[in-house]
Amino acid sequence: MSYVFKTDGLTRRFSGFTAVNNVSIEIPEGGVRTIIGPNGAGKTTFFNLLSGLLPPSEGRIFFRDRDITALHAYQRARLGIARSFQITNIFGHLTVGENVRLAAQAVHDGKANFFFPGSRMDQVNETTERVLHDVGLWDARDARAENLSHGDQRRLEIGLVIASDPPMLLLDEPLAGMSPTETHETVDLIQRISPGRTILLVEHDIDVVMSISTTITVLQTGQILATGTPAEIRGNEAVQRAYLGELV
Repeated sequence: MSYVFKTDGLTRRFSGFTAVNNVSIEIPEGGVRTIIGPNGAGKTTFFNLLSGLLPPSEGRIFFRDRDITALHAYQRARLGIARSFQITNIFGHLTVGENVRLAAQAVHDGKANFFFPGSRMDQVNETTERVLHDVGLWDARDARAENLSHGDQRRLEIGLVIASDPPMLLLDEPLAGMSPTETHETVDLIQRISPGRTILLVEHDIDVVMSISTTITVLQTGQILATGTPAEIRGNEAVQRAYLGELV
């Protein structure tokens, strides 16, 4: 099976504290892979290393056989590695449609250029409409983004991420702070956009993790404790002792 991401001895230290410790992992193409672990396990730091927000202290990162260790975040984004964050990152003063249109426009023109050739505006409009339908926000396209519910803002952020049609999505706690209804709607969204893509999640909702994941990797103190299917992780005694406990 081919991989989309591979790390070799990936390590990140902060003033003597090792947040990610010698992690070597292959993430295959396709499916939903979830990273779980207790607070302080190194999950977000691992995401930041993959997306280029942090340089590693040691080790290498490969994306589809290309060594991307030295590439900046924007260079990785151009390769098709898209990232969302724990804190919602949208343009609150713009409408929902304008948010997505800017993201789609940047894909077609390489930047948010308001002096845009009319010949390509049709493509931008088509992409904008498709994404808004995909994330279930077409009816809210004229609303200001800051007036959306928390769940809708998170789905809008996912819309900005998928506007470039990236093959790789890194979603950092996309369900954080959501109501049960919002969680259900966002899980449905992740499942709808997963075909043809590889999705890597950091998530704390164990019920969701077990229902949505193809494969689960458990981190503990910056190291891989276990990797397997949801059934394998649920039955792993080391994971039970270290993290899951009575949650499962």
